Amino acid sequence: TTDETEWKQAQLRSRTYEQHNMLLKAFSPEQTERFEVYRRSALSKPNIKKLVSSIFGYSCSNNISIVVAGFSKIFIGEIIEKALDIKNEWGSEGPLSPDHIREAFRRYKKENKFTLHNCQRRLLRH
Repeated sequence: TTDETEWKQAQLRSRTYEQHNMLLKAFSPEQTERFEVYRRSALSKPNIKKLVSSIFGYSCSNNISIVVAGFSKIFIGEIIEKALDIKNEWGSEGPLSPDHIREAFRRYKKENKFTLHNCQRRLLRH
């Protein structure tokens, strides 16, 4: 029934909220600050729509631009995390450098067999 479904959804939201809070409590101050910056950051929806339109040749809906922006934000987060690991591995001091980011992307491509050709082929297939 509808009431039962709503109750299950409320339970799931409550459990998710509790898990989120437990995770935040386990963060170091540096991790908390990085998470807050990540959470507040957003990619420009008009720019995302323009990019998607240029790739597919037709305008995309708001929902598609939100999905693409979300996946892009996750991808960028993965590259930054990898770049931070590389910075520590290299013993570098200070902020990330373009070299850290380039190396992170190079390793990402190698680990995930990511090539522009494969990416374009997958995009055009759908």
